[in-house]
Amino acid sequence: MKSEIVSLIQSLEKPKILIIGDLMIDHFIWGSVSRISPEAPTPVLAFEEESFQLGGAGFTASVLVQLGAKVDLAAVSGDDAGRETLLKILDELQIGVQGIIADPTRDTTRKQRLQARDTDLSSGVQQLMRLDYESTEAINGEIEGKLIDFIKKNGSDYDAIIASDYGKGVLTDKILTEIAACRNTTPVFADPKKGAELEIYKGFTAMKPNRHEAESYVGFKLKTKEDVLKAGKIILERADLEYTFISLDAEGIFYIRKDGHYQIVPTQKKEVYDVAGAGDSVVSIMALLSQESNPPRYLMEVANIAAGIMISQKQPKTITREDIIKHILVGEDAAHKVKSVEELKAILNSSEFRNRQVNFTNGFFDNINPLQIKFLEKLGLYDGIRIVAVNSDRSIRDSGQEPLLPETDRLRLLQMFDCIDYILIFDEEHCDSILEELKPDYFIKGANYKTKKILEEKTLKKIGCKIDFIEAD
Repeated sequence: MKSEIVSLIQSLEKPKILIIGDLMIDHFIWGSVSRISPEAPTPVLAFEEESFQLGGAGFTASVLVQLGAKVDLAAVSGDDAGRETLLKILDELQIGVQGIIADPTRDTTRKQRLQARDTDLSSGVQQLMRLDYESTEAINGEIEGKLIDFIKKNGSDYDAIIASDYGKGVLTDKILTEIAACRNTTPVFADPKKGAELEIYKGFTAMKPNRHEAESYVGFKLKTKEDVLKAGKIILERADLEYTFISLDAEGIFYIRKDGHYQIVPTQKKEVYDVAGAGDSVVSIMALLSQESNPPRYLMEVANIAAGIMISQKQPKTITREDIIKHILVGEDAAHKVKSVEELKAILNSSEFRNRQVNFTNGFFDNINPLQIKFLEKLGLYDGIRIVAVNSDRSIRDSGQEPLLPETDRLRLLQMFDCIDYILIFDEEHCDSILEELKPDYFIKGANYKTKKILEEKTLKKIGCKIDFIEAD
C-alpha cells in the first residue's frame, strides 16, 4: 500500500481549492522577562521582535499551498491596517484574495500573543497573555450578499471547497446553504465550529468533527467502537453527507460513508509539541484528495500522517507532499542509517533536510584500516548530510574481485561511525543512477583519486555536483 499512496501523492497535479470562512492574523510579540512591574504583580516584557502568521481559514490556506494546491480565499476583513497585513502575507504565498471583502464596521480578526523567551532552555517560551481583536456578530446583509454572489459565480470553477468555521460570523446559514448547493459540481467540506448545530452543514460532501464535537451532535459518549459507529451513522443521516471523519484522539481516525462502509486507522505515536493545525491538515487532505477514485484507506492514512506531522512541530509549522512521502516510506525510523535510494530521496526532499548540504562518497569499505578511518573522520567535518554508498558483494564480484568482508559486516561496521548519517548499498559498478536521484552537493573521494579516473565524472558534471578530495594521511 505504501508505494500506491506515494504514487498517488506524486501524481497529484495542482488542484484549485476555495476556502470560505473566518480569516485571522496570528500576531506574535516576542521578548524577554527579567523583572516584575512596580505598578502591579505583572511580568514586564522587554520587546525584541514581532511576527505575523495566517490563522483560521488562512492557516488552512497556507497548509494547502505548501501541499501544492492553488488556493483562493473568500472571507471578510476590516478596512484597517490588519487587512493590509493580511493582503501582504497572502500575496507572498500567492493565495487569491479576490473573494476577501472589506467591512469598515468590523476589525480584522487578530490574535495578539505576548511571548516571553526564557533564558532557561528547559522552559522555552511562555505565553503571558493573548489579546483578541474580533467581532463574532454575523456579517451584515450587504456583505453576506457579496459573498453569496462570489460563490454562485465561481463555485463550480474549483476542484474542492472548504468551509472553515471559527464562529466569527462569516459563515451564516445562507452562506452555508449556498456552499452546500455547490456539491452537485464540486466536493464541499466542513471544518465545523465548536458548539455548532450539526444541521447547519446539511448537504455538504463531508465533515471532520473531533470526538467532543461528535458527542455533542449525537448526545452520548463515544466509549466503544459500537458507539463510534452509531454516531457516524447518525451524523451522516442528519447532515446528509457522503462520508464523515471523526477524530478519536489517540485511538486514530474513524471514517464512514453513506453505504455503511467504515474503517478506523490507528494514530501513529508521536511526541506532541503543539496540537494546533492537526484538524486543518486533515480537512486539507480531504480536499486535496477529493477525487472519488481514491480509496478511503489512502485518504485516511495520508490525513493521519499529516496530522502527526503538525502536532510534532512548534510554530511556525510546515508540511509538504515530500514530508508526507518521507513519513510513508521512512516513518519514525529516519535515524536508522541504512536506507534505500527511495527512502533517502524522501528524506532529502523533506522540509527538515531540503536546504542542507548533501555530501556523498562511495567505495568497497571491506578493509577498514587506519587510512579509511581518517578519511571517514575528515568526512565528518563536512557540514550537512553525509552519505556513504557501499558496493554490494555482487558489485565487487562483478568487478572481478572478492569482498574481504561480507556486506552485512561492512554495514554493521560503518553504522558505528558517528560521522556517517546514512548508508546505502548498490549492486552496480558505479553510482550514476544514485547520483542522479539524490543530486548531492559534494562528491568526496580520497586524495589518491586525484590522478585516477572517476567513473561518475560525467554524471557529476551534469547534476552540478562538485568533486572534493580528502587528504587522509
